[in-house]
Amino acid sequence: MYRITIVNVEHKVIGIHWTSELTSEGVEEANRDIERLIQQFSTPGFDVLVYMQDVTAFKPETQKAIVAHQEWLLDVGMQRAAVIVKSQVAKLQLKRTTRQSKHKRELHFLNEDEALSFLIENPVHEQVL
Repeated sequence: MYRITIVNVEHKVIGIHWTSELTSEGVEEANRDIERLIQQFSTPGFDVLVYMQDVTAFKPETQKAIVAHQEWLLDVGMQRAAVIVKSQVAKLQLKRTTRQSKHKRELHFLNEDEALSFLIENPVHEQVL
């Protein structure tokens, strides 16, 4: 259904792996896992690498939960999201979801290398000394 990882500690990149079987309850569980992970970062702000290569579309109730999830991520310090997505239907859903959550820093990529390179080579985090 989902898996949460730290992709890059130095650049504070969290990985969110969604599958087509994702439910709204799964989104809520993922939020709790993410909250535990971001507490490990010494400074505020983080980026997200979202793995959706295998997702063709979300159910309407799951898409609604994703909107709330994105709003919550923004509230807890997400700077940007790089999404690996192949399905055109999923891309359309994501565009609607980002519009509804007012998330303005989500970009779509076809593979992990491009997505991760974008996040690492274009940092936006403020350094706290």
